Amino acid sequence: MLYRQTFIFFFLISFLAFSQDDLPKSNAPIQLDGVLNETSWDSAFEFNGFKQIEPNLGANTTEKVIVKFMYDDQYLYVGAYCYFKDPNQIFAATLERDKTLDNDDYVEVHIDSYNDKLNTLVFRTNPLSARQDFEVNRNGDVFNLSWNTFWDAKSKINDDGWSAEMRIPFSSLRYNVSSENIMRIKAIVNYKQKNERVIAPQNNTELVSAQYHFSNSEEVRFKNLPRSKPLYITPYVKANVISQNQLNADETAYEKETTFLEEKGYASNEVLDKVLSNLGLDIKYKPNANQTIDFSINTDFAEVEADDRIINISRFPIFLPEKRLFFLENADLFNSNLFGHRLFNSRRIGIEDGQAIPIIAGLRYAGNSSKWQYGLLSMQTHKVEGIALSNNMSVTRLRHTIGNFGSNIGIINTNKINRDKSNHLVAIDANIRFSDNIRTRFTVGSTFDDVTGNWKSMYGAEINTFRANGFGINYRFREYTKDFNPELGFVPRPDTKRLTLNNGWRRTYTNSTFLRYLTLGHYFNKFWVSSTGQHEFFQTNIYLTAIHKKGARFTMFFPIYQEDNLYQDWNISEGITIPANQYVMWKINPIFDTGRARAYRANLDIEVGEFYGGNQFTTNLNVSYDFSQLFKAEIGGTYNQLRFPESYAVDTSRKINLSRYFTRLKFNFSSKSSLNSFFQYDTRTEKLGLNLRFRFNPIEGTDLYIVYNHNANINRDSLTPRLPFTDNQVFILKYSKTFLN
Repeated sequence: MLYRQTFIFFFLISFLAFSQDDLPKSNAPIQLDGVLNETSWDSAFEFNGFKQIEPNLGANTTEKVIVKFMYDDQYLYVGAYCYFKDPNQIFAATLERDKTLDNDDYVEVHIDSYNDKLNTLVFRTNPLSARQDFEVNRNGDVFNLSWNTFWDAKSKINDDGWSAEMRIPFSSLRYNVSSENIMRIKAIVNYKQKNERVIAPQNNTELVSAQYHFSNSEEVRFKNLPRSKPLYITPYVKANVISQNQLNADETAYEKETTFLEEKGYASNEVLDKVLSNLGLDIKYKPNANQTIDFSINTDFAEVEADDRIINISRFPIFLPEKRLFFLENADLFNSNLFGHRLFNSRRIGIEDGQAIPIIAGLRYAGNSSKWQYGLLSMQTHKVEGIALSNNMSVTRLRHTIGNFGSNIGIINTNKINRDKSNHLVAIDANIRFSDNIRTRFTVGSTFDDVTGNWKSMYGAEINTFRANGFGINYRFREYTKDFNPELGFVPRPDTKRLTLNNGWRRTYTNSTFLRYLTLGHYFNKFWVSSTGQHEFFQTNIYLTAIHKKGARFTMFFPIYQEDNLYQDWNISEGITIPANQYVMWKINPIFDTGRARAYRANLDIEVGEFYGGNQFTTNLNVSYDFSQLFKAEIGGTYNQLRFPESYAVDTSRKINLSRYFTRLKFNFSSKSSLNSFFQYDTRTEKLGLNLRFRFNPIEGTDLYIVYNHNANINRDSLTPRLPFTDNQVFILKYSKTFLN
């Protein structure tokens, strides 16, 4: 009898612990107006026990918050009410679609639509009804801020706070086809001027970035979700005028060349080529709720903001982030474990030495079935005489979720093929979580190409035990053998071995009136030449980070000790050559950030010390201010002052200034129209660049972009003949419209 009672008791406990709530269905239409006055909201699923993420982790909220969920045959509805004791503290300055709302008050909901305990879709809105959507992958390890889909939101500011309603079509979500679907949901609310961020549910506070971990979410059950097969067709038309000053045949003067309508060489007839080069089509088809097919013809990215100019004072290339929306969707699926590299880097497609290469067409297929994720991306680029051959570039990905902590193992294959040569990569990677706080990663891969022949391998492994409080380690080792070369990847230091040891202690404070977070640790980093075993680089330092209750952050790396063996002379700038030698350097690197609690934000990063036989003073400064919902400004720059021995310099000063300065101005005329300006100047090229982008977005899926780019020579007397003021300028008009079938 006692055995039977004990069995029943534990059965009930197990059932209650793992049962899901049935999400209520709406019994009447919901008017999207930001007011939760329909009777259906009374019976909706509700989060009300919010807890603080910051500044006091785990503490009760200082304001009352309610977030509700329900659905009907077409939509998932989210309703929120954020109360304020002082409504004057409500802050929102962002109107534009798809812009970050980090600096505003906001409500965001996370939906793990596959219940894979790894990835969530995030929908966020602020008191001005601005919308932002993005993906959080691998429990917060990776963010895809450019993921975009169709949905609506409406907010309303009230006397005692603000409220919001979201309407998310199920056609915009991804889920398995079934009579019942279990998903995980959570809600996060930000109070900017109170520097308070809260979450429901909060079940686990011991993890790093615990707010993104699946344990801080709740399972809910949907029944008989729709099986729609939406088809999105987005044609675009573009017109442009390109003007540039070219040196004449005699090299005695510059002559202006102007082109109306870009030609990509798609046809031998000039008129036909202009037409084909400035028309394009994107098609998205979802044959079911967990598969998506994208097809693109004459893929174009004219509306993308110009890249930041990079001032690189190292010997190795710097990774540039992807900004093109086509490649950002499902980006994490095609990612592999990061050990300072990217086995697949989408910026290798359609860009060659900083110049855009026409993309004739592309296909992407991505899906998720039970615990399997899979995808294929294939793009065909056009030949550009003297710059790039026509290439087919593809990546295939397969990943399987295992265990109860969101572990996964996968395989990735990339290929770059043209008429003269080919390059291939195959790699296996895994992320294994033995518990919430013990995580490991490994990657084994190899490349093959027609030049070096045979397969050239790489491998890497990592263990991480860091948590929110206490001592932790992060140890990693990786090796790229000689000639390992994924041409669709990014490997900044080929033919090297790297060992990194990070030991640290962390503390999150809940009752302190001053500190919110403190970490102290030791960092060790060593490189060898893989093919010879020679020592290349070594660094060790102590680090300290302290975060104030109001969000201000101070970080110090001290003292930084570095050894670098240069086996070849290094021409760091025109007339300055650092000779091959072994160099010992001592540095310090303090960093200060004011945080986001105010309308302004400033970040100051200083590095001072020895630099390859000379001295270095580097300052990075960024200051931004939200003047109102109609105007924002950001100004900043990187200042590098390097001083070397006289023997390094030939016919030039031993002091060099390698710096970049920029400003961004943003004008929001309404929630449907905006103007962005981006000015930047660098001392290496001595050119001033301007990027102006006007966007008109009257309804979801309809966009008009007007873009103007201008590069100007500031030091016109640096060459003979004298440089013209205008190096080049481009005017672009692009219109696209999405049709939903």
